[in-house]
Amino acid sequence: METIFYNASFTTMDESCPTAEAVLVRDGRFAAVGSYDDVLAQASPEAKRVDLKGAAAYPGMIDSHLHILNLAIMSRELVLTEIRRRADLFAAVAARADKTPADAVIDGRGFNEDLWDDRTLPTRKELDAAAPHHAVRLTRVCGHMVIANSKAIELAGITAQTPVPEGGAMDLEKGIFAENAINLLFAEEGDPGEALCKELLFEGMSMAAKAGLTAIYSDDFYTGNYSMHTVAAAYRALEKEGRMPVRVVQQCALATDALWNEFISSGFRYGQGSDMYRIGPRKLYADGSLGARTAWLTVPYADAPDRQGVPIYAQQELNRLGAQAHAAGMPFIVHAIGDAATESVLNAIDYARRTIPGTDDLPSGIVHCQITSADQLERIAREHVTVYAQPVFTEYDLHICRDRVGEALEKTSYNWATLYRSSACISSGSDCPVEPLDPAINIYCAVTRMDFDRTPEGGWLPEQRLTVQEAISCHTVQAARAAQLDDRLGRIRPGYLADMTVFDTSLERLSPELLKEAKPLLTVVGGIVRPC
Repeated sequence: METIFYNASFTTMDESCPTAEAVLVRDGRFAAVGSYDDVLAQASPEAKRVDLKGAAAYPGMIDSHLHILNLAIMSRELVLTEIRRRADLFAAVAARADKTPADAVIDGRGFNEDLWDDRTLPTRKELDAAAPHHAVRLTRVCGHMVIANSKAIELAGITAQTPVPEGGAMDLEKGIFAENAINLLFAEEGDPGEALCKELLFEGMSMAAKAGLTAIYSDDFYTGNYSMHTVAAAYRALEKEGRMPVRVVQQCALATDALWNEFISSGFRYGQGSDMYRIGPRKLYADGSLGARTAWLTVPYADAPDRQGVPIYAQQELNRLGAQAHAAGMPFIVHAIGDAATESVLNAIDYARRTIPGTDDLPSGIVHCQITSADQLERIAREHVTVYAQPVFTEYDLHICRDRVGEALEKTSYNWATLYRSSACISSGSDCPVEPLDPAINIYCAVTRMDFDRTPEGGWLPEQRLTVQEAISCHTVQAARAAQLDDRLGRIRPGYLADMTVFDTSLERLSPELLKEAKPLLTVVGGIVRPC
């Protein structure tokens, strides 16, 4: 089957042919790219023609790190992202309680106390008052802290004698659970099964496609207690049914030896699968979030001198887990936000490469990589460490970074341009549901370094602004490179998979402050057209 796409400005991200007037797709791949006449000459008379009516076409936009199953689950829960006052949070909980059977749990997500006037976390007793007959668990926007009420704590069997898990923190009096301690609240719930998992994954992927994405790298194992087996089986069933609107690379959350051994003994391997669903790197966590002050810093927090964050692993243990992955031919990527966490991950990657010969080409890396020193930035580039960045995080973090880490460390943090221009592999993602899926928002933040109200004027750390082409590259060429798929994704080039994102306007021609207004019109995945 052949399709000609024409009447658009095609930005190919292919240095040999940067722009085009038309493309020919044959059997799910680009067969010709160039002028309309040249493309037409290579097509059969029966080729279908798609008029893009003057729109702007790009290689399919890739989100290099998110949690699509979590997004779908959250969309069915109490969404708290728009809450701007503490009183409104409790009112929302009370309203949900009025509509919820007393034996059911109320789960909510997305609150951010930094957006409230008093910036004070909700407490266990306040949630008790708002929903006295329900168990309530509210997850902070970052996903690294949960506030639970008394019934939720009782339901989980947690008492004053319950030991705090390593790599976690909790305050029973206030109902605060952070990092690995969060697992205590959900430990007794079982796997809900493949049928519901399929339903949720399809909902999540459909949201991603409507946002203009053609591929996502998603961390789904054990989200909502869905096991690795259930998640993988659900994706494979959806693929078999032809119901995957986006491509998926699975970032495999395997934090323990037990999970790792089960993964390997079950026959899972890195790169296993197809171009629609494949097994990606092992995913680990080194610390928490900057907003919750659980990101692990080398020095105490500037605005909380008694705190330095929560390290998840001792160096020796992270080294061992990383080497374990490399020994199986699998890269590992580690959530690291604080500079101490970043240093620990860099050391672990170096250890794995030295310990397991022949694994230098595995794209192990750092997810987030926000608070960094100048030495660490140089080391990332020198040692070819892959970075999974979230430019959209700057929209909020530009307001808190200096308060959290001080002026000196702020200057070398969120340094996306430094990394990009040092030839490091730096891709862009949303970490959704922490932030919206929309790639145009990520591009806006990367290019302007401003919040959505267009402040500060000129951008935060303006020398770290990317060009529009560089920001697009992070969602296409660089994202494909991060997953070792740059031989088939990330460019509009003959032989590559026919994935495109079509926007209503040319991103290069927009003034930077209007980039976030660009709207996707349709996506093309393997030649299949879907409206956004």
